[in-house]
Amino acid sequence: MDSDRGFLMLFDSIRSQEGPVSILKKALYHGRVPTAYLFTGPPGCGRMMAALATAASLNCQSGAIACGSCSSCLLYSAGNHPDLYLIGLPEGKRQIVIKQIREQILARAYLKPMSGKTSTFIVQDAHLINMNASNAFLKTLEEPPATSHFILIATDRDSVLPTISSRCQTLAFSPLPRLVVEDILLKEGIQKSQASLLAAMAKGSVKKALAYQSTGALEEMAGEFEPLSSLHNYGVGQLLDLAQRWGRNRQDALGVLEFMAQWYRDMLILFEGVPEDQVIHVAHIQELKKGADSIGGVNLASILESVEDAREAIEANTNVQLTLDTLLLRVRNHTLPTEKSA
Repeated sequence: MDSDRGFLMLFDSIRSQEGPVSILKKALYHGRVPTAYLFTGPPGCGRMMAALATAASLNCQSGAIACGSCSSCLLYSAGNHPDLYLIGLPEGKRQIVIKQIREQILARAYLKPMSGKTSTFIVQDAHLINMNASNAFLKTLEEPPATSHFILIATDRDSVLPTISSRCQTLAFSPLPRLVVEDILLKEGIQKSQASLLAAMAKGSVKKALAYQSTGALEEMAGEFEPLSSLHNYGVGQLLDLAQRWGRNRQDALGVLEFMAQWYRDMLILFEGVPEDQVIHVAHIQELKKGADSIGGVNLASILESVEDAREAIEANTNVQLTLDTLLLRVRNHTLPTEKSA
């Protein structure tokens, strides 16, 4: 449901986003589409589909809402409409820089549309636009050309520089319900047992679920259940060895931390009596129940806080190995039988 999922561009294809879709349709019907939108929400929840549907509608030859069958809509559907511009993070880069903004937006935004009535610029990962690029973009957002629209996409409004977000109308897209993600995965041909687990892990993001599936994360994760269940039995040397294996690189470490967060979250909700159908790793329900009873709610909450601290530290470019060393020692201390709490 994001850019790499093809150029689906009909509002009817967007699931469980009735609020923002209704607002967009009303704006299109009344011909009052703001020059700049900021679509927020997790990747893979329908933001990009809504952006493409809006862009296609603005140039649809049949009406206010993209019909999907006129020559303009067919070009959007094929991903090669000349008045559609997609701007994203270049491969291997960590920021959208001023050169991109100048070349891909500013140099084109004031030109007459090549085919339709309007040009649409969709900026993915808008939270990664750096300060200089934002400053360059600002004047265009303040005094926009009459024939251009801008749709910025980010996870949340606060992650975008205020100078940019304050000049956009924000539409918030919610994480997709678990059953909706599972249904989409089933239609992608993924087996039900795997689709159910992926949907639970993905937290409302089809893109995330498909990434888990395509990278073999499930298979890799299967080998880590035993260490997580046995941390309280590990000596310091074993913990450091485990941290070294899990911290081969920043991305692997973040994946492990997400897995740890899921594991201990499952224990905590079982400890608190939440129905078992809310558990992600339901295949390991007996291990999780045993761990929940042994570790206790207070320690589980502390572990989850430590995991989140470690995630933030690694994302802030601290030393991966030292961060995991410290985390595993803390987690082990919280799981030792002598320190458990009822």
